[in-house]
Amino acid sequence: MAKPTALTPDALVPSTTTSPTAATTPRGGTKKTPEKPKPVPLQVRWPRGDVKAIKVAAAEAEQTVSEFMLACFHAHMQTRK
Repeated sequence: MAKPTALTPDALVPSTTTSPTAATTPRGGTKKTPEKPKPVPLQVRWPRGDVKAIKVAAAEAEQTVSEFMLACFHAHMQTRK
């Protein structure tokens, strides 16, 4: 339950109101940067030795496993063309 407040003359003075800010961004004039697509999870089942080798290769490339595997996929797709 809320605590009661003392009824003083200061509490009876209405506060100054400010105009509300818009919930949306103004139209025109502002350039939006294109949003990156939201990543979705992908699960694969690989032998333990391959997983360890992938993690080591990603660490050597200073990338996350996801970044490394995505780079591998793109490289593979380039060689298929």
